[in-house]
Amino acid sequence: MKLNTKLSALCIAATLMSVAQAAAAAPAVTAPAEATQPSVASPSASAPAQVPAPAASASATTPAPAQAPSVPAASTPAAAAGSAKAATPAAPSAPVQRPSTPVAPSAPAQRPSTSVAPAAAPSVPSTVKPSKPQQPSTSAPAAAASSVKPTQLDKLNHESAVPLVLEAQSRYQYAISGGSPVGESFQLNGKSYRYLSEDIGTKTKLISYLTQAYTKQASEQFVGKFFVEVNGRLAQLNADGGNLLEFNRATAKMVTMTPVKRSYLLTVPYPAETKQANEKITVNFEKVGSYWKISSAPHVIF
Repeated sequence: MKLNTKLSALCIAATLMSVAQAAAAAPAVTAPAEATQPSVASPSASAPAQVPAPAASASATTPAPAQAPSVPAASTPAAAAGSAKAATPAAPSAPVQRPSTPVAPSAPAQRPSTSVAPAAAPSVPSTVKPSKPQQPSTSAPAAAASSVKPTQLDKLNHESAVPLVLEAQSRYQYAISGGSPVGESFQLNGKSYRYLSEDIGTKTKLISYLTQAYTKQASEQFVGKFFVEVNGRLAQLNADGGNLLEFNRATAKMVTMTPVKRSYLLTVPYPAETKQANEKITVNFEKVGSYWKISSAPHVIF
């Protein structure tokens, strides 16, 4: 009786142990089933579940978090069963790396750096030259030439000869008209004379006035022919002279030249309304000291 009791006790204990062992073994069997069901049932379904996570990480341009899902997927099968089925979840991890390829859009992000070159281009207009700066230099000689007084002409050419002729004409006309104001008139040898104005009223004054444009010899020749000296004063016939030639429109052409003497042929027109041909007049010049003077007598020219 006691033996049967012990045997039944041992059977019960063995049964309990087998139940305990079965209970202990049951979680090990069910755990792999639950872990493998997602991977076996629909691997394609697990991939879409993981795709959004890399998409979000791609926008942040941090591919490292994309590998994080692959680590738990690999570690869960290894801890649950360690079977060959644990290797299958690693396959979906390969597509997870595809979103890392969109990192390429980071290359276009460098394009703004290339736009820096056009931004620097506008600074080039500092090379703007003028330049146009040569026109004032060409006008400077013209201004300098016009500032030269005809009575102080040290360089004679076909252009500067005409202003000196005009100066000589002005002095000739002032003298031949008796100056300003004209002195009183008087009779001499049955002819009417008048005294010259005070500023040119003596031979010395008139010669000094004329030699600003003429040589002394040309001035004396003119004074001796057209003026008389009465009581120490110069007088002339009470008449006016002159011509219609427009010396201000004259042109000059050099005929002869030496270092101190030159001759120019002047082409002088009449007023257009007279319809007369131009006059050709030769004017001689001579250098007196530092300046050029007209050596032709005034009345020969004008």
